[in-house]
Amino acid sequence: LVLRAPVVTLESDAADASDVNVVIESNPALVAAYPDLTLLPSSEYTFTSNLTIPAGKRNDTMSITLPNSSTLDPNLSYAVGFTIISASNNYIVASNARNIVLKFTIKNRYDGIYKATGSFRDNVNAAFSGIYPKEYYLTTTGANSVTFGTLINGEIAPGYLFSNAGAGTYFGNFGLQVFFDNSTNAIAEVRNYYGDPNNPSTGVGDPANGNGAPLYQAAPPARRSAILDATGVNAYDPVTRTIRIKYFMLQANVTQVPRSEFEEVLVYDRAR
Repeated sequence: LVLRAPVVTLESDAADASDVNVVIESNPALVAAYPDLTLLPSSEYTFTSNLTIPAGKRNDTMSITLPNSSTLDPNLSYAVGFTIISASNNYIVASNARNIVLKFTIKNRYDGIYKATGSFRDNVNAAFSGIYPKEYYLTTTGANSVTFGTLINGEIAPGYLFSNAGAGTYFGNFGLQVFFDNSTNAIAEVRNYYGDPNNPSTGVGDPANGNGAPLYQAAPPARRSAILDATGVNAYDPVTRTIRIKYFMLQANVTQVPRSEFEEVLVYDRAR
């Protein structure tokens, strides 16, 4: 993974006739001023410590390379700090512009805000129906996984919002976490977000009471879980940035199997 840091610019009336060499040093102490950010260890990245603004140009960018971004936590906001030490050709580094703190988060290629259409059927309550089109916030949870978040009671959280005889509602302790096969773009697995005790709680439910693998069931009594419907396309198209998915919600305390059926098409709209 390669990051591009903010532009280093010459504050002069005209570009220089010769190259300007800029020396940059790592300064992790700068990140301490931002308690909400996690310092990226220097062992995790390399950067261009000697930057050259070409003759006739007024700016350039520095590159930061992360050889293995899979070791980073997508739930954290990371930061690195740098100080511009010097510049050639008698340029003076401004005291109020010499320090740089770069903040970033890790996102996989599926991450983003999508417009969704589809169908929903509940085999327990015929008054339940789908609300489409809708907007999903796909949030990175790993190198090949995302949660399907939506706006529920003022919070973007993993969950499924639907209509109960015209009134908006949702399934408590149920939200989708999707895992892709990066080599084939197929959807390999779906889980109930609230069945994994490692996930943080939201207004939709508390995963601390989930049972984890192999079923990723949420808390009793409903013990809801998710499973792919093998008759669906269940894949990501990297050309059109479209996801087609078909899945079931299972609920242990009802006799109808599956409890609910979902089929959706998500089309990428914009960055999250």
